[in-house]
Amino acid sequence: MRVTRPDLVDAAFLTVLGGLALVGFANTFEGWRFLLVGLVALVAGILVAWLCTRLSVALAALAAVAAYLAVGVPLVGVALVPATVSGWKQLLTTLPPVADGPLLTVPLLLGLLCGFAGFLLARRVDRSAAPVPVPVAVLGAVILLGTTEPGARLLDGVVFALGALGWAALRGHRLRPPARSGTGRRTRLLTSGAVLAVSAVGAALLGPALPGAGGSREVVREHVTPPFDLGAYPSPLVGFRKYTKDANLLWDQELFTVSGLPTGAAVRIATLDDYNGAVWGATNGDAGNNFQRVGARISGAGPGQEATLRITIGAGYASASDVNAWLPSAGRLTGVTFGGRRGPALAEGFRYNVATSSAIVTGRLREGDTYTARTVLVAPVVPDDAQPFGRPLVSEYAQSIIGTHATKWAGDVTGIGPQVRAVAAHLRDHGAYSDGGKGEAEYLPGHGAGRLTTFMNLPRPVGDDEQYAAAFALIVNSLGMPARVVLGAHPGPTGVVRGSDVHAWVEVHLSDGSWAAVPNTEFMPDPSKKPDRQPPQPVDDADAAVVPPPNMVRLPSSLSELDQTNTNARPRTTSDPLWLSVLGFLFGIGVWTGPPVLTVALVCGSIVGLKARRRRRRRHLGSAANRYAAAWHELLDHAHDLGLGPITGRTRHEQAVALGLVELAAAADRTVYGPGDPTEADVTGYWHRIDAARLALGAGVRHWRRALASVNIRSLRLGGGAK
Repeated sequence: MRVTRPDLVDAAFLTVLGGLALVGFANTFEGWRFLLVGLVALVAGILVAWLCTRLSVALAALAAVAAYLAVGVPLVGVALVPATVSGWKQLLTTLPPVADGPLLTVPLLLGLLCGFAGFLLARRVDRSAAPVPVPVAVLGAVILLGTTEPGARLLDGVVFALGALGWAALRGHRLRPPARSGTGRRTRLLTSGAVLAVSAVGAALLGPALPGAGGSREVVREHVTPPFDLGAYPSPLVGFRKYTKDANLLWDQELFTVSGLPTGAAVRIATLDDYNGAVWGATNGDAGNNFQRVGARISGAGPGQEATLRITIGAGYASASDVNAWLPSAGRLTGVTFGGRRGPALAEGFRYNVATSSAIVTGRLREGDTYTARTVLVAPVVPDDAQPFGRPLVSEYAQSIIGTHATKWAGDVTGIGPQVRAVAAHLRDHGAYSDGGKGEAEYLPGHGAGRLTTFMNLPRPVGDDEQYAAAFALIVNSLGMPARVVLGAHPGPTGVVRGSDVHAWVEVHLSDGSWAAVPNTEFMPDPSKKPDRQPPQPVDDADAAVVPPPNMVRLPSSLSELDQTNTNARPRTTSDPLWLSVLGFLFGIGVWTGPPVLTVALVCGSIVGLKARRRRRRRHLGSAANRYAAAWHELLDHAHDLGLGPITGRTRHEQAVALGLVELAAAADRTVYGPGDPTEADVTGYWHRIDAARLALGAGVRHWRRALASVNIRSLRLGGGAK
């Protein structure tokens, strides 16, 4: 088998177009190894398609599978079968850029499919644009599986389009019979130029109005929520009292040590951005606000002071089941490297929320676990005239807790920023501190609706970080400024973090998009400021109705009960209606199975469309005698696709005898070679007889073969006789 010049040209164009399509993964993968893997697989696919030219499509496909396994193992270095099945799912749920490893099976598979399918069509289908849709489909898959920011806008746009048009034009010139006059060539050039001109004008006029013409494009990962159950991890704020002095549990215990943290910077343990009437907890929001896998590098940190932290987990932190899943960090992470024997397992279970700068390890942290966190530290401050980033939604039960206290404590101050400061000053100046110590047992832990209502309605608010931060965040939200609660710590000079260093503060969302911290010292009294020994009588608002959230769980009423409940006070949500669950299930199936099913549908639809176009041209183009001959060729092609024996290379009479259609063949011979031309009625009648013969041939084979005949490319590969 000899390599021809057209083979080399088709292989070169296919390699270039496939490579340009794969370059679109530049923002999805770390480094350029993905491109090397994809190109090697693409070339391997071309070689397999060339070597299998004389084989059936089924045998060629088996050879491609073998090549995928042979090339993939040394390139990716993992078990390819499970990685092929789950790799693209993990890619969609991993924060880009992703590192090398199992996810390289995605460019590996796309590259091999591009080379194999593209070159197979180029060799077997006698159509100029037949192989071009393959790299176009690969480019579409890369865009859908990639990021909203294009990896190579110019290469994937203009250069790719020019390459695809050039390849189709070159194949058309090669496959089309040469024009017999200069006029024919000029006509083709003028027609091509007119098509390009109309396309350019149409693109200029309609392009801005088309979907995807905006600054960012639609990709699958923006509509996929990573399969991560936050409900398995309790709110760490509920168990805050175990860090206090009077509880005497973790007050003086070493939780973890941190080095590399600049003086004055705080360590973030958890960001809690949702209040459900029972607890402040973390949520999985939309695609930009959820916990997801990350790659070797976490993008989107922005400017700030870079720092490298090394953190070692102590026994106290590891023993607290409500907090040991949360990874202490600072600022905005750009990368995490886990050390020690458990390093690989911790890395596999690491999830990060870019919007809240919070991290979770699904396998939970143990004593002695160490990791290095690369981070960017930012410390925006709340200006006096602070403006909010949009208006937050305030639930009914949150509003019932707050009542009129927000406006009353803000006084006559106007403007959201000044009102926030006025409320913080009121809590600090008029409140008292209690962690439920000796003689103060009536001041319970927790921050559910009942506890916060009592906290608000006393003439003098009494509580610790938990109650003050929870209440202040609710009030700030009611004033129109988005707020969330942060549980963290302020390490001592040696970097050792003990329970006494753990605090809760509030962050507000400013109009510039940043989250600025409001330190707990601004809205909390000094711990030395104790409540009166005799609990004061509630004020008039104490009898205000409290609207509990649906299905609220009973809050722990004592420290011992708090420990028994494992601090998991987050209520379970009510079950969705059956029809909504069914819709969600079907949507999930569509998200995961949609791309491969769509790809198969596009390929099958293209084959059916090519055959329909061929049949239409045979039926209506050319002289009446030629349409008689074309009708016979249409019948033969259908027999080829049904797999009805070796009928290629025989005379029309021999073919007719093999198929049992002697009378139809004789009618075609009389018309084509006899005197005179048939009428239009004769042609129409003969085509009706051919259609009936097609149905009869199909009825004589099994159902599955009849179904596969419509997408069998054998007749296209053989040239299809008269076009």
